Amino acid sequence: MAKYCPSKAGDLLQQGLGKHGRRIRQCTLLGMVALITASCGGDSWFGASKSAGRVDYMAGFRGGVAADEPRAAMVARDILQNGGSAADAVAAAALTYAVTYPNGAGLGAGGVCVASDVALKKAETIEFPALPGKDGGPIPIPALVRGIGLLQGKYGRLRWEAIVAPAEQLARFGEATSRAFIQAAVEVQPPVTSSPGLRPLFTSPSGGLIAQEGERRVQPALASVLSRLRLTGPGEFYTGALARQVHADIVAAGGKVTLEELNTYAVAVNKPIEIPFENSVVLYTPNTPAGGAVAAWLVEQTYDGGSFLRSSNLFGSGDSVRDDTFAASLGQAYRSDPATLPMNSFGSASIAAIDRNGGTVACAFTMGLAYGSRLVGRETGILFAAPPGVGGDERPYLTAMIGTMPRINQAVFATGASGGAPAAAAAAYSVLHTALGKDKKDPTLSALAQPRMFQANPQSPLLVEPGMDPANYKAMQQRGVTVNEMGQLGRVNMAYCGEGAPRDLTTCSFANDRRGFGLSFGRNY
Repeated sequence: MAKYCPSKAGDLLQQGLGKHGRRIRQCTLLGMVALITASCGGDSWFGASKSAGRVDYMAGFRGGVAADEPRAAMVARDILQNGGSAADAVAAAALTYAVTYPNGAGLGAGGVCVASDVALKKAETIEFPALPGKDGGPIPIPALVRGIGLLQGKYGRLRWEAIVAPAEQLARFGEATSRAFIQAAVEVQPPVTSSPGLRPLFTSPSGGLIAQEGERRVQPALASVLSRLRLTGPGEFYTGALARQVHADIVAAGGKVTLEELNTYAVAVNKPIEIPFENSVVLYTPNTPAGGAVAAWLVEQTYDGGSFLRSSNLFGSGDSVRDDTFAASLGQAYRSDPATLPMNSFGSASIAAIDRNGGTVACAFTMGLAYGSRLVGRETGILFAAPPGVGGDERPYLTAMIGTMPRINQAVFATGASGGAPAAAAAAYSVLHTALGKDKKDPTLSALAQPRMFQANPQSPLLVEPGMDPANYKAMQQRGVTVNEMGQLGRVNMAYCGEGAPRDLTTCSFANDRRGFGLSFGRNY
């Protein structure tokens, strides 16, 4: 119909205006323009047809997401509302983290994702660690852009520009400082105020060293980089003019990564660990040594339906996970020196999402340490990660897990965990509790509220969060285990559809961990 609009306009205006006066001409013209615009823009005179890319595009269930920082979660929600996939939502949130949650993720970070398209009946991991250059140095190769670019390219539905634009706008025009941002800034050691290079990230508009909650921070240099990414695509970050600018900033900050190493950085796509689980669900997780692999082993040990070990029982008396069985597996899983482990750390972040078509993605990102190297590119505004192997490095503990029913093409789980060494145990424990409480209205909420535990090795004390059942204390002490309380053990984001998505979307539940200040959305938001 649109191609006939010019002649329709002429005919209608000629008939409607006639020889009336100027004011009538003006009023009639306004009315005609409104009607003609409606006719040209859609299938009827009074409403344009909806299409992907509009915030109001989809009706009903759109999918859901849980993230460590509220603005990132809202960006992911809007992407799902626009008709985007879970991968689109996660990619947009990851870029938003660079603006709103730089302690745990950013353009200089690395990470790992596990993704599934149920229609393809397969899951795979996308691994993009921030690797050191051959000459070492304080800055590794920035990896996040390459990683999420591949994720979104393989599993996304929206155009790349729509993925980058929200983060660019937040950096350019400012975003209200969130409680999650403040929590990380206040709790990390050494204090962020002791690092002059970080001041551009924290400076308050009122002149304070750290912006207060709700105060807007702008990052024009980072906005410029995001603008170029939006216009030219993720490859520009590694091989184009932008790559040369990023490399110049790395060198200026004391890094030894070469331009060739930046040009040739590649992402690894691998087959995940598979864990048979209840109700024909198969869990998938990356083979990160102290992350996904540990989480997989803990689930297998504790759940009696796994294919490798069937000797233990998930259910104790009442509706609770057998904490004694889980605790007995912890020390065997980690076998680490507790003095070397990062605990309750803020150098990582995660996100989990399931879309209405059953697309499933969980990712975990890390800067190595909270705020990485604490070196910011002068021209690009990029906060660079810390190199691997430094004390407190969170890379080995990255944990992401998804679950599907591959026989009937349904998505069930998406789980991401962060916070240092306890992340894998927290993820496994939350998955077990979610499955156990699947008949509850919001099983993810109750699962994430359960007090957690962690043990570095069989001889070290068992660390537990406050609120654990006294009967469990007694059972563990009878085994000769020393039990100590600790405030927080890991942070988990969870998406769960008990009967599968897209089969029964009414069973979906989404939750962020209340140990932090993230946000989650799901159902008909």
